[in-house]
Amino acid sequence: MAFRAKAGVWMAGPWLSLQGPRALATRASLAPKAVLPFEAIPQSRHNNWMRTLQFWKGQGYENLHLEMHQNFQELGPIFRYDTGGTRTVSVMLPEDVERLQEVESLHPRRMLVEPWLAYRQHRGHKCGVFLLNGPEWRFNRLRLNPDVLSPKAVQKYIPMVDMVARDFSQALKEKVLQNARGSLTLDIQPSIFYYTIEASNSALFGERLGLLGNNPSYASLKFIHALEAMFKSTVQLMYMPRSLSRWTSTKTWEEHFEAWDYIYQYANNCIQKIYQELALNRPEHYSGIMAQLLLHADLSPDAIKANAIELTAGSVDTTSFPLLMTFFELARNPEVQQALRQESLAAQASITDNPQRALVELPLLRAALKETLRLYPVGLILERLLSSDMVLQNYHIPAGVLKTFLVETLNQEDVRMVYRFILRPTALPLLTFRAIN
Repeated sequence: MAFRAKAGVWMAGPWLSLQGPRALATRASLAPKAVLPFEAIPQSRHNNWMRTLQFWKGQGYENLHLEMHQNFQELGPIFRYDTGGTRTVSVMLPEDVERLQEVESLHPRRMLVEPWLAYRQHRGHKCGVFLLNGPEWRFNRLRLNPDVLSPKAVQKYIPMVDMVARDFSQALKEKVLQNARGSLTLDIQPSIFYYTIEASNSALFGERLGLLGNNPSYASLKFIHALEAMFKSTVQLMYMPRSLSRWTSTKTWEEHFEAWDYIYQYANNCIQKIYQELALNRPEHYSGIMAQLLLHADLSPDAIKANAIELTAGSVDTTSFPLLMTFFELARNPEVQQALRQESLAAQASITDNPQRALVELPLLRAALKETLRLYPVGLILERLLSSDMVLQNYHIPAGVLKTFLVETLNQEDVRMVYRFILRPTALPLLTFRAIN
């Protein structure tokens, strides 16, 4: 431990004023040729016991992105740390990412979300692509791609998402017009959350939840509350060893399991209805992703259900907060907002007739969304478990070590962000929507 501490301090010195990629590139070119042992990698000095105590108190890991940034500034483009016996190496340079991709096999290994995995193991459920590694991951992924990610599949469910988006816009417009001042100031995030769930459910199951109306059903609201409870408990549990949290966070585990139980019940009911309708009569038109998967039967019903649930859970937070931050940035940049409005008005007729045209008719909107994702990345880190030994920055990295890659931006934004499963603002910004004639 003494050697590790000394090595970490010694390597940190020249990097205390590190500010940009040019300094990093210079460091990489001056690195010694001799391969150094794993223990020589600069080590993070953050107190892991204090971090564990934070989790135990239910405080989560809100400043992960800030801690990562500080470590890279102080220690250079590569550093290591140990959490609960797991040795982790973090790198940030593109050439290091390229080296990793060169040695990756067809079955990249990732760290899995432990609370999600624990629930499935305890209940005897199958896992989907989000919680799989190895050949089974590849088997599922290849059979999902044609109906979920291929351009042909996207074109099929874009009209369903487009219909939800139009309803969301109309509902917001009606609220604005109901105000005597012709404007509406509110925390828009809950409404966006409803929109993303509605759009996701429509594309996946071909069924609307009615969340954008004035009186959502009890079942729909219970489904939303289950998703919220699941995400909240995930953050509280995901960074603590299961052997410890099972004693310190019993109530949180109970809430986590209850939330997943209802999510599974909901998804199972949706799939059963689709299956019965398909068995009675093959549809003449596209009716959602799950119907296509059941018709093709490339995966077992249990595997289809597992992937449907993970797609449902994974598509909500990762969509709602980038959309919220896009609204926020457009509100702060009215000239860009006006340009986007003009672009959408010019393409309105074409997109109304063919929603798929949105991908080519709205290049400025695509650029705005990409810029939002650059400033507020959903995936804070990309993780891989090494399947073989390799050398990075002249350090020996043994197989089985977890590597993380920081997705960073050079810009410092005014909104303070925290990491709660994904990156999100600490305080949700109030946005004002105003009617335009």
